[in-house]
Amino acid sequence: MLINISAGGALIDTTHRLLPGSSVELLVERNHYRASVRGRVLRCAVVRVRPSAVCYRGAIGFDRCLPWFVEPERVETTHEMV
Repeated sequence: MLINISAGGALIDTTHRLLPGSSVELLVERNHYRASVRGRVLRCAVVRVRPSAVCYRGAIGFDRCLPWFVEPERVETTHEMV
């Protein structure tokens, strides 16, 4: 389950143990846009223990920024006085 996401990474809950430093690939969808993003596990901790499952919370740092979070560069225009 996705907890939080930004241009540079994501915080997720999962039943799979994530090993810090390992490579991961996430499929992220927004409206009609789909992106496959590679990254590395930055940290992982147990957040819930139930009789049938353990839930881990992991932080993923992306190798590249997600395009829909990156603000377009502002273009400076200059006007010459005549």
